[in-house]
Amino acid sequence: MTLEVAHLSKTYGDLSICLDLAVAEGETLVLVGPSGCGKTTALHLIAGLIQAEQGNLRSNGEDISHLPPWKRHIALVFQDLALFPHLDVGKNIAYGLFIQGIAKRERRRRVEALLQILHLPGYAKRRISSLSGGERQRIAIARALAASPRALLLDEPFSSLDAPLRRAIRQEFLDVRLESKVPCIFVTHDREEAAILGDRIALMAKGRIVETGSSRDVFLFPKTETAARFFGAGQVLECTILGGSPQEIRVSSPLGEFSVPRDEAYDPKRPLVFIPRDALFLAGKERFHPGAGYIVLRALFHKHIFEGERLTLEVEGPHKTRMRVDASLRTEIPPRGSPLGIYLDQRLLRFVKPTQECL
Repeated sequence: MTLEVAHLSKTYGDLSICLDLAVAEGETLVLVGPSGCGKTTALHLIAGLIQAEQGNLRSNGEDISHLPPWKRHIALVFQDLALFPHLDVGKNIAYGLFIQGIAKRERRRRVEALLQILHLPGYAKRRISSLSGGERQRIAIARALAASPRALLLDEPFSSLDAPLRRAIRQEFLDVRLESKVPCIFVTHDREEAAILGDRIALMAKGRIVETGSSRDVFLFPKTETAARFFGAGQVLECTILGGSPQEIRVSSPLGEFSVPRDEAYDPKRPLVFIPRDALFLAGKERFHPGAGYIVLRALFHKHIFEGERLTLEVEGPHKTRMRVDASLRTEIPPRGSPLGIYLDQRLLRFVKPTQECL
């Protein structure tokens, strides 16, 4: 089962949405982007809750654009879950099967199988009001999958959960996805969640998909300024061209002069260089000995950010340029304003396309 969306469009005032994407069998495509970019509207267009003005929607090669929502067989899990409070867990999960006319014995079998996968055996007769937030999330996903939909759409379903429960539910969602070949589009504003759940990530801005790639690619090797700034895994600098060759371009930036590999993202009219966080190393006590390709930057310590599993130092480089450098958890925090040496691996630098070229 596959899902293909081609030029599916809708205009709301100043926002014009136009979708082009494809999701393979069993794949989870995570759709991310800033608030108001059109993520939820995109799901509603695909589900048929909003009528598209033009474009095509294909499921396994079949054009289903003209079908009403209830005939598209696309399951949508809303942010508020929309479970039926007057039905027990089993009847909530089996609701779509009942509508399809599936026999009672088969409905019961599918319900029990899904409850086992979601670690909720014996919950079929439980009332919705008796469930925790995490349990309700699982039931909503089970209901969506029970009727074997053509595609599964989820609109920030875990956003109301606390952090520990959210991590647990994510893992259970991944377990469910291993059992399902249904193409899935998962909307979230959480970058970490996108990286964990997505086989691929699609970044949306101003109603358009501006970049699609694996988690590794969009975080470490973004092709656009929009992606480089949104995912926050590095820094974008405006540069001036000093010269070049077929292999690399020499540029001048607020941090100094660099040699950057030439690629398709290079724009001589507005050259933008992306510095991934893994290109920066703290000198001194980290015992890192740079070789060819590294340059040394002088910086002043500004503040530290302790995130439990990692330590980030925010420093101020040349021309008051702010940078974030990952450090060992055992790094001793220096006084504010202390001088630091930063190694920059210029071999990891990349050009990115300016925003206006992406929209």
